[in-house]
This record gives sequence, C-alpha cells and structure tokens, in this order.
Amino acid sequence: MPHRIAISFGRFAGRLTRLLLWRKTDLCEARCVMSLGVGITIAREIIRGSFVNLGMSAVEFIRLPAMKSRINELVAFPRESIDVLREALSRGKGVILMVSHCANWEYAAARVIHEGFPLHAVYTPQSDKAVENVIMNTREKVSGMAMIDSNKGLREIFRVLKAGGIVVIMQDLDARKDGVMSDFLGMPASTHDGVVKLYRRFGCPVVPARVIRDMDNPLHHTVNMPGILSDCRDKNGLPFGEDMKASLEMCNDLIASWIKARPELWLWLLDRWQYTLGKEV
Repeated sequence: MPHRIAISFGRFAGRLTRLLLWRKTDLCEARCVMSLGVGITIAREIIRGSFVNLGMSAVEFIRLPAMKSRINELVAFPRESIDVLREALSRGKGVILMVSHCANWEYAAARVIHEGFPLHAVYTPQSDKAVENVIMNTREKVSGMAMIDSNKGLREIFRVLKAGGIVVIMQDLDARKDGVMSDFLGMPASTHDGVVKLYRRFGCPVVPARVIRDMDNPLHHTVNMPGILSDCRDKNGLPFGEDMKASLEMCNDLIASWIKARPELWLWLLDRWQYTLGKEV
C-alpha cells in the first residue's frame, strides 16, 4: 500500500494500543506529570502522541525494506550535522554516537549509513528470540547496521573504536543495579556509565544524535547532531570524563532537553526510573 496510508494505519494502531494497555497508559501519564511538572490533561495529550509515534514507528520499521531506496526523501541529514560527524571521525579515535528512544532511530540510522558512515549499534537482547531475529535481520540486512550484544560485546566495541569506527549507544535506558545515580528529567535514575568509561579509555569523541519527526509531515524525519559533547566542560568547569557523575549529568540533561522540546516523540513506556523509584512512578 502507499506509504502515507500505511503510516495512517500506524497512527490508528498506536491509538488502539494505548486503549488496550490502559494500565501502562496510566503509568506513563503519571511519569509525565512527575517529570515534566505538567497537569494530567497535558500529560494525557503527550502520552497519546507517544503511542501514535510508537505505532507509526512500528509500521515504518516493517516497511523499511520497501522504503530503503527512498530514505533520502524520508530523512534529512543536514550538512552541518554531517560536518560534525566527519570532524569527530577525523580525530582517528573512533566515535560514540549517543542516541535516545525518540522518533524513529532505525530510519535515521539507515540515512546515516546511506551517507557513508558505517554504524555498529549496541543492543539489549530480547526475551523472545523469534522477535529478536526479525529485528536483527532488518537492522543488519536492510539498514546495514552491525549489531553488538550489550551482554557480551565489549571486545567488539573496543575493536570498532580502535579501528576508528562509530559505536551507537542508547543512553536513556535504566541501568538498574549497575548504573550511576544521576537525575533524569528532575528525578533520580540509574544511568549507564559506558559512554564516559569508553571516552576515558579511548578518547573517542561523544556525538549526540537527535532524531526529530516533522510536526507538519509525520512521514519525514531529521537527524540532528548539534556538536561534540565531549569537547564541553561540566557544570564545575571540568573536562568531560573527569568527573563521572557530572559527565553523565551532561548526557542526561541534553537528552532531557530533547524530550522537553518534543515530549510526544519519546517512548514513555520505558521503565527509566524503575530501579530508583519502582512503582512510585
């Protein structure tokens, strides 16, 4: 079917999923109220938009094999962002691309790869292996991403960075007992420290990558790389990486600013505060 009609079906599927998962919807709305400081009416609209984005993203993922040849039409990768990534790569120490669960990363990754930047993405294994096989097949054979298992891929991450490659890390996941406590959207959260540890070891530039779905044309995305985060100093004036907690705050604060700007694009279903706040949020 035409892509626009398929995405309309995704919007409907997202709305339906929100109604079916009403308990999780209530939890998402509570998270939204507590973290953004908005009223329940606004929170409800944000979560409705988040489910719609989820539905569209799911359909886009399924249709990626058919749409790969049109990826330049669907995803913009501005010249200034390309220049940021090239500058980071030119240092010869590899690059960490720090991303979050906003909009549709699979389409954005396909666009970056199409521009000539091979990506190696760290992923968390799924409990359902059949589902995982489908996802991995699309990401590797269609998008062109090389996938690295987060549980056993440390050597591969080292190899890629030593070779001057790009490692993609999702920085908005709950690290549970293995993380460092750092506020995320104003609430304590267990945060993965791998980005800072890898920077300390290899000196690889950390480049944040934000994916934005167009408000007027939901079929269209933009990949934005605002600069090299590891070139900045923390709130105490120290270089990135010197103070672990302050450096992670820089990562969290940046992602939080993206969410505040377009909260409906973030995946509120994530248990981001599960370890620290449990059922309170």
